[in-house]
Amino acid sequence: MKDKLLLYLHLPKTGGSSFTQAIIENCPNIVHFHTIETAVELRGQLVTADALCGHFRYGIHQLTDRPYQYVTMLRHPVERTLSYFYFKYKNPEYEIFYDKDLTFEEYVLNPNYDLEYCNLQARMLLGEIANPYPNFKKVQAHLVKHFAFVGLTEQYDISLFLFMHKMNWKPKHYPKVNVTPNRPPAELSLSSEAIQAVLQKNEIDIKLYEHVCREFIDHVLELSSEQEQQLRAYLRAARN
Repeated sequence: MKDKLLLYLHLPKTGGSSFTQAIIENCPNIVHFHTIETAVELRGQLVTADALCGHFRYGIHQLTDRPYQYVTMLRHPVERTLSYFYFKYKNPEYEIFYDKDLTFEEYVLNPNYDLEYCNLQARMLLGEIANPYPNFKKVQAHLVKHFAFVGLTEQYDISLFLFMHKMNWKPKHYPKVNVTPNRPPAELSLSSEAIQAVLQKNEIDIKLYEHVCREFIDHVLELSSEQEQQLRAYLRAARN
């Protein structure tokens, strides 16, 4: 795996900024997608890069002839949508989007916002960004075929351990960064109508998340006794 170009497809608000720190420390030549202005520039940088990280969609590997491997992190759609809303619309640092009057209920019930969050994870992983309701079976098969690792934001520490283990990197804990400020817990801030709207409009992402959760549990159960001990030690260190 070390000879392959690592493509970290960072889904928005899934803890990816923290996850990227592990890649930065283990990949001498890393390219950040947000710093690239043209496809020609990116193609040139990928010739010698160890990793590419950023909010790009599946398909970016077509800009290189090198062998590659995609990795990503998923998050429960309700939590991800709520975090995204507060990060974009309730953060005074983003003046262009800041809207003190817009409520989460208005956001999720207004179809004008659907392309921002409806099944966004499945759409980016499949490369069908303009299709708000992709086929689940297609997304599921695509993930199995094209992604070397898929972690879970809700199991961040275990995900980080499993990822570094798969990459043959020395396990190290990286605390979460870029956490959305002033974001209330979902159970305290959402009406039942808002929750139902998010669940309904993210039906594919929900199925995908549940599928990955089952796969994730299987990966943990498949750890050897030595690896289990390493994981326990890693989690203890992460809590301190």
